[in-house]
Amino acid sequence: MPRLPKIVRNAAFRFALAHTIVFVISVAAVGLSAEALVTRALRLQAQQRVEEEIAELKGEFQQYGRDAFLELIRAQLAKGENRLQFLVVSADGKKLAGESILLRVVEKSSRFAAGEAREVALSRSDAMLVARQPLAEGMTLLVADDMRSIEDVEDVVSSAFYVVLAISALLGLLAGVILSTGLLRRVDRVTHAAEAIIAGDLTRRIEITEAGDEFDHLSSTLNTMLDRINGLMESLHQVSNDIAHDLRTPLARLRQNLEEARTRAETTVQYEAAVDKAIAEADGLLATFSALLRIAQIDAGTRRSAFTRVDLSECLQTVAEAYLPSIEDNGRSLSCSIEPDLLVEGDDQLLTQLFSNLLENAIGHTPSGTAIRLELCQHAAGAGIAAVIADDGPGIPADEAKKVFRRFYRLEKSRSTPGNGLGLSAVAAIVDLHKAKIVLADNRPGLRVKIIFPNKS
Repeated sequence: MPRLPKIVRNAAFRFALAHTIVFVISVAAVGLSAEALVTRALRLQAQQRVEEEIAELKGEFQQYGRDAFLELIRAQLAKGENRLQFLVVSADGKKLAGESILLRVVEKSSRFAAGEAREVALSRSDAMLVARQPLAEGMTLLVADDMRSIEDVEDVVSSAFYVVLAISALLGLLAGVILSTGLLRRVDRVTHAAEAIIAGDLTRRIEITEAGDEFDHLSSTLNTMLDRINGLMESLHQVSNDIAHDLRTPLARLRQNLEEARTRAETTVQYEAAVDKAIAEADGLLATFSALLRIAQIDAGTRRSAFTRVDLSECLQTVAEAYLPSIEDNGRSLSCSIEPDLLVEGDDQLLTQLFSNLLENAIGHTPSGTAIRLELCQHAAGAGIAAVIADDGPGIPADEAKKVFRRFYRLEKSRSTPGNGLGLSAVAAIVDLHKAKIVLADNRPGLRVKIIFPNKS
């Protein structure tokens, strides 16, 4: 199949052509309707004029009688001021007064109702509007109007219509080209930005004008999507690096324990001890990968489809009761201020994990004697629900507040404590899944973690 010419394959040309076709069809429909209305109005006007004239002449015949009426018809024709044509014929069809041309339509008009104007064709191109009226003594009066004047008007209107149609086609094509070029220019900006991103420039974004139209809305949405993709790519790069660095040590320890079991264990007890260490290291690695998989699943948003109405008050109360013995056994205290019946759209299991991770973080990174407090209340006059987990421990330095949500990131003072640095990463993923907002602040002293849930996620 031969390829179409380049100009035909151009989207701007096709859009302009489609615009022109629609525009011309619309103009044609309006023009034809106007022509039909004008023609109909002229025909009705001519018909009314003929019928009024024949009614008036009938009255004059009845008033003045036969001879005076014939003289009146002859006088009308002699003046030549009336565009109408008249004919009076006797009972035997002979002309008594009037236009001889009308003798051609006497027989055709015999079927017309008295006083009713009807169109009679004289030839393929000529027609007359004729009305007949029987008179006394078998005479018949004919009044006719030549249709050529109406046909002339129709011709003028038709000619004007074709001129307007041609001009409309040109203007429509020109307008289509201008409009399509402007629209496609903006599409090209999106295409060029996409091509630059494909080429590796992940910082490239689509230009947004000040028009505030659908293209700006689309560009803004695409830019937000690109920011999200760029963030995920950076997160993936960071996770790859973190896995390479942070899992290297436990893997090295695992290999060392296995090496010891193979070369240094001389008794069954030593062998079992070395294997137990290796199993513990392997369990730690498995736990780390399980945590990574959970975070990946949360980031994918697949669990959003299972969201239900969750009683956040009951969820937080359950977590507090579960961790209270552990908190008190380690010499810490827990106080709660939880408003009842605060509901959000979410995943009950993930929300439980969220608050569990935050409490475990507070327990694991604060000394004995630390006071931990849980709060849940309506936030900012009904603008959301605020959950707060606060402690009076050592807190987090301000310059590291944003880093703690990165995978495997651990503060220097926490590297000696158990953990894999994924607890707060899971918290951030769950918060993002629920379209909530998390804020770390100084509790003076200690750390204050505030999560603001929308009323409807």
